[in-house]
Amino acid sequence: MGPDGAVGSMGTARPDAVPPSASGTSLSDLARRAGVALEAAQLSRFDAYRSLLLDRGAKVNLTAISDPEEVDRRLFLDALRMVPALDEYRRLAGADSSKRAKRLKLVDVGSGAGFPGLVLKIARPDLDVTLIEATGKKATFLQDAIAALELDGVVAIHARAEDVAHDARQREKHDLATARAVAALPALLELCAPLLRLGGWAFFPKGLEIGDELAAGQRAAPLVGARLVASDPLPGSDTRLVIVEKTGLTHPRYPRRAGIPAREPLGGNKVAKGKTRASNAPTSADDATGIE
Repeated sequence: MGPDGAVGSMGTARPDAVPPSASGTSLSDLARRAGVALEAAQLSRFDAYRSLLLDRGAKVNLTAISDPEEVDRRLFLDALRMVPALDEYRRLAGADSSKRAKRLKLVDVGSGAGFPGLVLKIARPDLDVTLIEATGKKATFLQDAIAALELDGVVAIHARAEDVAHDARQREKHDLATARAVAALPALLELCAPLLRLGGWAFFPKGLEIGDELAAGQRAAPLVGARLVASDPLPGSDTRLVIVEKTGLTHPRYPRRAGIPAREPLGGNKVAKGKTRASNAPTSADDATGIE
């Protein structure tokens, strides 16, 4: 998928990689229909991930889903549907000879139980993945899952994204960013854009009816050096994938303190009739220095 939002097929998965579920549809089949080929080793990791998630889910409040088939359809598959879009970015990045020898870095903000970041790591093992999670028990689960699945090139950080984005080791160091069910677009842009390098892309799965949120995201994006590229529905799902490109440097004051990006979203409307925005909110990309 390029700027016009088109996606391509990833080939054919092995139909006999795992036995079919009770419904007759295996994760291998579901993934193949989404354009993603999974090998036996990857499917084995998904099996282990599913078991760990169902065993620990209720204890740590990771997910309310307790049916293995629903885990595949509502959690694994939703994330796997993002893979063709990520692959298109990887293809475009590979066209630049200066990037060919570099492993692409993906950061997943508010990773929770690992969606979509850990699923994307299993599906594309050559990604270097950073999972950011503010809740201690969920961060511990992520660390345990990484160890149990014997994954290399992935780390879980117990911290708030607002703090990580001001860490020089993480700021503007990532090629890709993802976030699922974390916040509205203006807040996601403020949290994720600082973590992306110039030319990087962010992928935000959202619901289908997000017209107002998209309009707010369009206003907020230039304030953090970004632009909305596409917002197309993912085939066969009720998810719309919002894609954002990092087009300029993000002002050092972003993101603001914890809680402010969601409470006082960038690009908001006038606060009252006859008054402009609050004095500490930028009115354009050029005066984005007016943030406390």
